[in-house]
Amino acid sequence: MAETRFFMLQVKTDNEFSSSYTLTDVAYRAGLHPELIDRFIRLGLIEFSGRTHDGELLFDSEVIPLIRRILRLRNQLGVNYAGVGVILELMSRLEALEAQIRELESAAQR
Repeated sequence: MAETRFFMLQVKTDNEFSSSYTLTDVAYRAGLHPELIDRFIRLGLIEFSGRTHDGELLFDSEVIPLIRRILRLRNQLGVNYAGVGVILELMSRLEALEAQIRELESAAQR
């Protein structure tokens, strides 16, 4: 008679992770050196949300997709960092305008 075995696995989902990440965490998740993340901060491409009691920078979870977007613009499209900043600002404004349009359309349908 065959023996049945069961294995217990713990699976972490994104919901179990903190919404704030340290510089080291962000660098690891983005696959970058922390100095490049620091450079993005100095260039004004990303912002940190606070600091730990040790003084290490903290970031919101939204910064990781933003870093990936920066890298895609830079590496795949060849946009320089100044251009990346302009593109990100325009994309942000476009998203805000699209949200405003959706809000106006839903108000008009009522």
